[in-house]
Amino acid sequence: MEFIKWDNLTLDTSEIYRRIGMPDADSKRSQNFKPTIEEMRLKALGLVDARCIYAYVPVEVSGPEEILLANKYAIKAATSFFEGADQVLLAIQTIGFRLEEESARLFEQGEMLEGMVLDGCGTVALDEALELLRGMVVKEVSERGLQTGHNLCPGGYQIPLEAQKILFTLLDGGELGITLSETLLMSPVKSHTLVIPVGEKLKKPNLSCAITCEMCVEQQNCAHSRLKFGKSKVRSEN
Repeated sequence: MEFIKWDNLTLDTSEIYRRIGMPDADSKRSQNFKPTIEEMRLKALGLVDARCIYAYVPVEVSGPEEILLANKYAIKAATSFFEGADQVLLAIQTIGFRLEEESARLFEQGEMLEGMVLDGCGTVALDEALELLRGMVVKEVSERGLQTGHNLCPGGYQIPLEAQKILFTLLDGGELGITLSETLLMSPVKSHTLVIPVGEKLKKPNLSCAITCEMCVEQQNCAHSRLKFGKSKVRSEN
């Protein structure tokens, strides 16, 4: 199991606008919120503690709509994403409690706009940490002459939420201060788990380092899809 701490987040302003429901950051209405956006962005940069643990473990398709992780744990899954894979990258990532606690404090004091924007900054921070992780994995895997698949998260239609238990068995979320409730939700809230198939010839490869709506298998179900706003975030590959 490997540990990473991300210290190079930027919290892209246009992404903050999108996360609070204002996709057009350049509109006159959006610009009215610019001072608050920048104030909370700077505050968020001081509160975010982006950390990750990850490991590569064996995987195989073990039956109809079932995969076997680490030669031991059977999980229901959309197996087409794992065909051709002999490993998966498993990861647990968080930005910690501090931003979450400060956002809650702002809401309690009636500073609703500030609380909402700070919460949006936290979501952007988690997105950026995910993109950094994705870029690192694609680089590592490509150097081994292999392919990466899509980002898959427990709770989507590809992998049920129950898989969280197995990921927390294989990775020690406690090292990041993350706990898993009886309902399989993580605390801090701004945390996520991730599964990326790895293999020599995947049925559904995805070699992009950038996190874009086009590469996401959840794009049609996501309430925050950039495609629904008529524009997509495009980043150059590392």
